[in-house]
Amino acid sequence: MNRAYFERSVHEVARDLIGSRLAIGEAAGVIVETEAYEASDPACHAYIGRTARNEVLFGPPGHAYVYLSYGIHSLLNFVTEPEGSASAVLIRALEPTDGIELMKDGIYAEAQQQF
Repeated sequence: MNRAYFERSVHEVARDLIGSRLAIGEAAGVIVETEAYEASDPACHAYIGRTARNEVLFGPPGHAYVYLSYGIHSLLNFVTEPEGSASAVLIRALEPTDGIELMKDGIYAEAQQQF
């Protein structure tokens, strides 16, 4: 996918990413659930305006916005719409296809570190 793919409505991109393959290293899967966030949504990190923390949400499209939720989970988002719009698609769920053991090891190693 190129930048033009993400330079569209956050709602279109969220819908179109379903069924796409996402790979990071040897781990991969199919995107099965997404959520669209635009600056006018109170749940969007850009709702309060531009800050150092959310700067990447304002573009350019196609960049990854990763943040830590509750100090535990890293959440992956893809910035969408023309630069300056502040919107992103959250990847909520992935059906693993490759590197499943790597994914399990990562989850269990992280959980063990917390206890």
